[in-house]
Amino acid sequence: MSDYQPTYINGIARAKRLTIQHTPWMGDWFTSHSPRNDNSNAEGQWGQWVNLAVSILKHPATAITDPEAHQAAKGLTVHRYYSEVGRTLTDDEITTLFGGNHA
Repeated sequence: MSDYQPTYINGIARAKRLTIQHTPWMGDWFTSHSPRNDNSNAEGQWGQWVNLAVSILKHPATAITDPEAHQAAKGLTVHRYYSEVGRTLTDDEITTLFGGNHA
């Protein structure tokens, strides 16, 4: 493997179009990634982003960089989503939370 080849991170959630990768040549930098599209245009439902965040909080690297956040995530579950999600936001919830007309 080359230092220029981004790599998936063990323990970090992956959905159809959403994860992060380690980019070794950049040191302590990580990039968004869409496995399906094989590019950095990560996209997904809110619940998939939440699941990604939970997996980041539970990762051993978080125990080093932010022990308090790592501790707070201990009781949370990382799901094995691909294209599904536990619950989606309704159009009304999206409008209430983010404004605009999403119908």
